[in-house]
Amino acid sequence: MNIIDKIIGWVSPQRAYERQAYRDALRQYDAASMDRLNSDWQPAYGTAEQLATGSRDIIRGRARAAEMNSDLAEAAVIALLRNVIGAGIVPQAKVRNRNGKLNNDLNKKIEKAWAKWAEPENADIRGISNFYELQEMALRRMVYDGEILVNKTSQGSYLPLSIQLIEAENIGAVSITNGKNNIINGVEVTEHGRPVAYHISQTDPMGLRSFDTVRLTTDQAFLLFKPKRPSQIRGISLLALVLRRIHDIDEYMDADLIAARVAACFSVFVTSQNSARQTSMLPRDSKGRPNITMAPGMVRHLSPGESIEFADPKRNAGTASEYSATQTRRVASGLGMSADIVARNISGNFSAARQNLLEDQKTFRQVQKFVITHFCMPIWKAFIDALYLAGELPSDYLANKDKYQEVAWLAPGWSWIDPVKEVNANKEAIKSGLTTLEDVCASSGRDWEEVLEQRKLEQDRAKELGVLLDYSSELQPLTMGDDDTTQEGADG
Repeated sequence: MNIIDKIIGWVSPQRAYERQAYRDALRQYDAASMDRLNSDWQPAYGTAEQLATGSRDIIRGRARAAEMNSDLAEAAVIALLRNVIGAGIVPQAKVRNRNGKLNNDLNKKIEKAWAKWAEPENADIRGISNFYELQEMALRRMVYDGEILVNKTSQGSYLPLSIQLIEAENIGAVSITNGKNNIINGVEVTEHGRPVAYHISQTDPMGLRSFDTVRLTTDQAFLLFKPKRPSQIRGISLLALVLRRIHDIDEYMDADLIAARVAACFSVFVTSQNSARQTSMLPRDSKGRPNITMAPGMVRHLSPGESIEFADPKRNAGTASEYSATQTRRVASGLGMSADIVARNISGNFSAARQNLLEDQKTFRQVQKFVITHFCMPIWKAFIDALYLAGELPSDYLANKDKYQEVAWLAPGWSWIDPVKEVNANKEAIKSGLTTLEDVCASSGRDWEEVLEQRKLEQDRAKELGVLLDYSSELQPLTMGDDDTTQEGADG
C-alpha cells in the first residue's frame, strides 16, 4: 500500500478498501499477476527499436557462431533455403499486346537478356555469384543476421545494373535528427516511419571501417528484413526465438559425449612396494611432477600409499536421444517447420508424412512470396529499366512501364510423396474446374506453357517415327451424346 492509499485509509477506510478491491480486480488475469511464481517473468515495454537496439548485435553475433558451429542451426536454415530458393526463383516475362495477348517475341527477348544478365559477371558487383545464388545468400543472411541491404548499382558491362549485398554491421548505428527526418540506427525515416535513405559505413574486405559514410536513398537500395511490429525499422535474426535452445542442445550433446568418453576410460591401477621403479616409469610434466592420464583399457602402477577414486559419470543414452528429439521439434516448430524436414527423418506413415509436408509447404510458400515481393521484384524492375536505357525496349516504355514490367516468378516446387495418388487427384481437380494446369505445374516448379510445348514436340516427333505414345488423356472435341439429345427433347 502506497502513501496515498494509507492517507485515504486513515480518512476513509471504506474508500481505501474499494480502491484496493478495484486494483486487485484489474489483476485477475494470470498473465498479469505479480506473485512469487511470476517474479522472474519480466515484461517487455517499448517500441521495437527500443527493445532491439541493445540486443541486435549480440543476437546477430551468436547466430553467426551457430552458423559456423551448430549442425542443428544449419540443418534448419538449409531446409528453408532448399525448399524456398532451391535452384532459383526464375522470372517469366508477361508483356501483352494491345489486344491482351502475350507478346511472345518480346517476352523471349527479355528472358534471353535476363539469362545473360543473371550470370555472375553481370548480376554481382563482385562477379562471383549469379542472381539465383544472390537470392540464396540474401535469404540466408536475413535468417541469420536478420537483414541484408541490397544496393542496385549502375555499374555493369552488359547493362547499367549490378547488385551489391551490404551486411548489417555496415549500416550506421547512430540515432539523430536530420532536418525533418530522423536517423534511427542508420535508417533515415520520415515522421511516419517510412524509410527514405540508409547511412552506410565504408569498410574494406578485412572489416576495417572508416569514418566516412554514404547515404543511399531507397531508390538505390532497400533493406531486406521481415518486420513483426509496426515500429520496427531494422531486422533481427529470425533465429532469435530458438537460438538459446539450439545452444542448449549443442551443449547437452557435447556434455553427453564427454560423459560417454569418460565412462569408456575405466582403467586398472596396481600398487607396488617398489615405489622407485614405478615412479620412475611415470611420465612427467614440464615441472617434473608425475603426470597421470586416463585411456581406455589402461593399466597403471602407483606408488605405495597412493590410491585413486574412479569417476562414475551417470548417463542414459536413451535420455539424450529423447531430449534431442524433443528439443529439435521445438526448434523446428519455432521456425514454422516440422522436425522431419529439419532432421531429415523419413520414418512414420504416409498420412503423417503428407500432413507434415503440406504444413511445411505453407511456410515455404509464405517465404517464397516474401522473397519474390521484396527481393526479386525490385531487382526485376531495375533490370527492365536498365534494358530500356540500353535501347532494347520500345520507345513507349516510360509511358507504359507497368505493362513492360509484368512478370511471373516460377518458384521451385515439391515432389509428391505418392505420385499416383497426387496425379489422380490433380487430374480430377482439373476436370472438375477446381484448379488449372498452370497451378498444378507451378506446384512442381514447372511452366505449363513449356510443358504443353514439349508435349506437342514429342507427339509430332513420335508421329513422324511411327511410335505410339500412351497418353491416356488426349483432348477430344466436345459432342452431345444421344442420351443428352433425348433428354433435351423431353425437356422441350
